[in-house]
Amino acid sequence: MPPITPYGQVLHSKLPFRGFSRDIWLICLSNIIGAFGEGLYFWGFPIYVRALQADYVQLGLIFSALYGVAALVPLPGGLLADRFDRKKILILSWTPWIFAPLIYSFADNWGQLIPGTICWGASMLGLPAITAYVITSVNDRKRLASALALVWSSYSLSYVFAPTVGAYLTTTMDMRFVLRISSLLAAVSTGIFLLLRNQHPQKRDTADKEEPETLKDQRKLWRRLLLWAAISALASFFMSIARPYVPTFLDEQTTLSEFQIGLFGSVNYAGITLLGMSLGRLGDRWRKSGAIGISMLFYVVSVVPMLLIRGPIPLMFVAFILGGSATGTSLVSSYVGTIAPQKKQGFWLSIPQTTSLLAAFAAPYLGGFLYTISPYFAFIVSVSGLPLIAVFAFTKLKE
Repeated sequence: MPPITPYGQVLHSKLPFRGFSRDIWLICLSNIIGAFGEGLYFWGFPIYVRALQADYVQLGLIFSALYGVAALVPLPGGLLADRFDRKKILILSWTPWIFAPLIYSFADNWGQLIPGTICWGASMLGLPAITAYVITSVNDRKRLASALALVWSSYSLSYVFAPTVGAYLTTTMDMRFVLRISSLLAAVSTGIFLLLRNQHPQKRDTADKEEPETLKDQRKLWRRLLLWAAISALASFFMSIARPYVPTFLDEQTTLSEFQIGLFGSVNYAGITLLGMSLGRLGDRWRKSGAIGISMLFYVVSVVPMLLIRGPIPLMFVAFILGGSATGTSLVSSYVGTIAPQKKQGFWLSIPQTTSLLAAFAAPYLGGFLYTISPYFAFIVSVSGLPLIAVFAFTKLKE
């Protein structure tokens, strides 16, 4: 290998993926394949639900069921991740994900989608394990937010292309066939985890050395963890009131065609990918709390124009900025990962994930009632609390 030039050496040291192991790249590959399959249908899923004779409240109920099941599993998933081989947990948790789109493909009415949403929610069991797997594999904690953002961006990367491809496929073939393609790709994504090395949590006698020395220190960390989790949950609640209804709003209130709605989804996930990596880098170089506050404001400055704009080109700019609002959870996880004791890492990571999903559980159902009154009312309520939450994040969250 030729010697690295001074400039190249500096650049090499700045890359967040400099120390990525083979296993991290396998996780990224799994994310890319699985997300592409899910992205073929998930962005337009609300329109599919509506086609199965669901009204707005019933559409909200579908997403509430999805988030409700998902909220039940991160805590036990975190406990499992602290005790057993994380590779096996990932395989176990991803397996129900394979069956979700397959069940959707056989549904004749909206009620028959519920078992599929249960399978999708159950797959969240592995969320603390995969986050802990990545954190354990990153030695430099100053690059943790960047590394996590990049890993999750590998998931959203496929969504840059998948909604547009899915929208095109649904115009040429039955949506049920697209859902079965998604199930096949989810199976391939899960199978890649078989290639991972086993990762067992550290033993207690090693991990105990990193525990806070005094009870006062422990209480201080717990208060900080719960405050960050509460901020994440509040933001998740407000965003989830209207976020599931974005494709429906575009379908019913704008001039966008079905293909253009799919393109909106692709641009949205391009924003998640690019702005997510940028905010992760900003969190490492500046403040994670500041990056989280900015991600909340992205939601406000994108949703408000969306209610007023009808042309496809300006709406694509809106879609990109909207993507930046979906990065807050990974930023919270990166911070929790820096303060979590090694022997409780999975459990600590599961707390903000659980609170965010619990907050999102009731929000879509509430959003369905608001959307029935007026689509605009649902979105106005959705953005109403976020500026105050963002200001609180800027001023009160301490690292």
